[in-house]
Amino acid sequence: MDTVSASGLTIVIPTKDLAGMLQYCLEHLQRALTVASQFEPCVVVVDNATEIPLLEKDLPSSSSPVHLIRFDIPASFAEAINMAIRRYPNAYYLLLNDNVLLAESALADMQRLLEESPNAGLCGTRLISPDGTIQHAGVVFGPGAIGPYHASRGQPSALVSRLNGEFQAVTGACLLIRQSTWDDLGGLSGEFAFGLEDIDFCLRARQKGWRVCCSCHTDSLHFESMTPSRDKPDTRGRRVFMNTWRGRYAIDGQG
Repeated sequence: MDTVSASGLTIVIPTKDLAGMLQYCLEHLQRALTVASQFEPCVVVVDNATEIPLLEKDLPSSSSPVHLIRFDIPASFAEAINMAIRRYPNAYYLLLNDNVLLAESALADMQRLLEESPNAGLCGTRLISPDGTIQHAGVVFGPGAIGPYHASRGQPSALVSRLNGEFQAVTGACLLIRQSTWDDLGGLSGEFAFGLEDIDFCLRARQKGWRVCCSCHTDSLHFESMTPSRDKPDTRGRRVFMNTWRGRYAIDGQG
């Protein structure tokens, strides 16, 4: 990609062994892009060592260009995302998990919040679990070894405020980022194998003076438990995170 349009958007979707889920993810993404019509999208699917590798012909047909990057040896989340963005630079980046089904207006709401918020560099969105409870509506931090966790997690979505908010961090499962913010930080840190690289990115962004927002008007569906190895915590990554950040964030959560 030789030129970068002011409305260009690169959407990076890492995937592994979830071909059926990926199809639904892409279908919902296209609906969200129809509403967020100001964007010129470029979709990049990163096959992270799927057992039966994806081929471009296997990807659902789409009105937006869809590109495929394949890793035959598993890569970290950070490595997969960073490579895709190096290859397809744009004015905005959307990190999107393959198990997230975007609400139709979610992307447009995220973009609007970025533009309306001075110095906002990145914006997450409200995610719910299949049972209708909150999976993500911003990240807060507890004292001591508790560290970061999702605010209001497990509460019925209908009982949680829909006011947009500013947080110290948001999840990378669905995250809209300005190119200037991404370039300022040099991408995601390769110190993390799986997990907390998104929280580290947000905290580093705030150090640089960027604000972190969360759009809460819509409910996008997140099938978090379907992600392979999601139930196996990255203990090394958490150790790296706590060694780096403990004592350097505000305690805005519960003990």
